[in-house]
Amino acid sequence: MRKCRTVGWAVLAVVGSLTTPAAADEIKTRAAARAALTKYKDAVVTVRLALKRRWVMQGKEGGSMDSSMEIAGTVLTPAGLTVVSDFDSNPMPSMPNEGGEGPKMETETTDVKILTRDGRERPARFVLRDSELDLAFLLPEEKGLTLPHVPLEKGALPEALDDVVVMYPLGPSLGREIAVVRGQVRAVVKKPRSFVVFDPMIGLQGLGCPAFDEAGRAVGVVVLRRTTNLPQGSGGGMREFFDFFQPVILTATDVQEVAAQVGKAEARPEAKP
Repeated sequence: MRKCRTVGWAVLAVVGSLTTPAAADEIKTRAAARAALTKYKDAVVTVRLALKRRWVMQGKEGGSMDSSMEIAGTVLTPAGLTVVSDFDSNPMPSMPNEGGEGPKMETETTDVKILTRDGRERPARFVLRDSELDLAFLLPEEKGLTLPHVPLEKGALPEALDDVVVMYPLGPSLGREIAVVRGQVRAVVKKPRSFVVFDPMIGLQGLGCPAFDEAGRAVGVVVLRRTTNLPQGSGGGMREFFDFFQPVILTATDVQEVAAQVGKAEARPEAKP
C-alpha cells in the first residue's frame, strides 16, 4: 500500500510540473489583459456615422436612403486622431458600373461623431483613407484636446500559438461597455506585409480596435484583409471565402506609417480625404 501511495504522489508531481508553466503563462496573460483594459479602455471608442445612399441611373438620382450606424475605433493621439476600419466605415462605397450604363450606388457620410466614455459626442471628420490596408482616420473638430489614447508599440510580433488580446466596444443595448477577449495566433504572414492571423470571429467584432500581446503591449490594429483576385472559376468554398475576407492584425509600424500622412494631408486644404 505504501508503495502505491508513493507512486501516486510521484505521478501527481510529474503532472504538476508539466502543467504549472502553462498555467503560469495563462495567469500572466490574464493579468496583462486586465492591466491593458484598465489603462486603455477609455481610448477604445464608438464612432457614429450618418450616411446618405443614392441610387443613380444615367446621371439621374433614382432614390435615396438615410441611415446611421456605429462602428469601433481606437484613439491614437491626445489630439484625438482615431483609426477605424475603412470597410467598416464604408461597407457600400460608390461603385459605378463598367461602361457607366447601369445603375450605381453612391454613399456619402453626412455626419460623424466620436462617442467617448465620458458621455460626450465629439463632432469629427475623415481626414485620410487607405482602402488597401483597410484604414480610415478621423480627427475631432475640437482643437486642443488631451484624450486617452493607445500608444502603438513597434517591436517583435506575436508568433504562432501565442495569445493576443483584443478590446472592442459592445453595442448600445449593452451600454457600449468595453469587452476584452483572448485569441490564439494561427499564423504570421510576412509578405506582402506582416499580418497576424487569429480567430476570425474575434477579428470581425474587433475591427478598428487595438490588439495586445501577452505582455500587454499594443502591437497593432485589427483590420479586414481583402482580395479582389479570386482564382478564375472559383467555386466559392469556405476556404476561398476566408481568403477573400480575413480579419488580421496590422502591425503598429504599418498603422503609424499611414497615420503619419495625416499631417501632410491636413496641410493640403485642396486635397479631399
